[in-house]
Amino acid sequence: MSEEQVAEVSADAEVTQSVADDDWRTSVPEEIRGHKSLEHISDVGALAKSYVNAQSMIGADKVAIPGKHATDEDWGEVYRKLGRPDSPDGYELTNELPEGAEASDEMLGWFKGAAHEAGLTPQQAQKLLGGYNEFLGGMMGSDEGQVQEARVNAEVELKKEYGAAYDDRMANGHAVLQEFGTEDLPELQLADGRLLGDHPEMIKMMVNIGQFINSKIGEDSLEGIKTSGSLTPGDAQQRLAELTVEGSPYWNQRHPEHEFYVNEALKFRGMMSG
Repeated sequence: MSEEQVAEVSADAEVTQSVADDDWRTSVPEEIRGHKSLEHISDVGALAKSYVNAQSMIGADKVAIPGKHATDEDWGEVYRKLGRPDSPDGYELTNELPEGAEASDEMLGWFKGAAHEAGLTPQQAQKLLGGYNEFLGGMMGSDEGQVQEARVNAEVELKKEYGAAYDDRMANGHAVLQEFGTEDLPELQLADGRLLGDHPEMIKMMVNIGQFINSKIGEDSLEGIKTSGSLTPGDAQQRLAELTVEGSPYWNQRHPEHEFYVNEALKFRGMMSG
């Protein structure tokens, strides 16, 4: 056979195969020829491969999804096949809590019970617990930042109001808390996230109570408090006004107490400027 004849035979064979591949559906019964499962089949080879894959699935473990009228027992069987433990105690979980959080056997027991009721596998339960702990850590970090910010803001506000008397006023307020409050009182958290002990109005109230006690009973009447005698800017302004009232020795250079009044006025002006 010449080379030309061989080439013609090969070409005819390719054409024949191409036609066969294109027309394989004609050999399929007409009632299933248009079935959706055959839409992706391009040729006889693909059909054979699909058949082999289907055969290999016969006998493999399969989980049927219960219908809408399924009972808890029906779903329980599904969860069991998927890998849910027989009881909540079957979950062996690693509970890596964020720094500052306290471990709770009660909480972990509740979580295991909820995971079992939801049909979670041990792997799913571990993932969920880990995700919760990450979220908790982020929330704790955010709360800590808010507390610190509130504390700094309160200090700035009170230093501005009390001026040079800040330390004395804080000592008075702390003494009141020690005498009449509890250790946990300043740590109570308010709805806005601040601690009660960092709230400016709470601190002012403690300070005012201390000032009232000292004014009615006597200076340094609260145990352990020794004040420096410094005044707030507002108190210093009032004392200055009393010293410099019209007709006072402050205005009369010949008065024997003139120098004392002038020095006191300078001291109060210094307190007013902080």
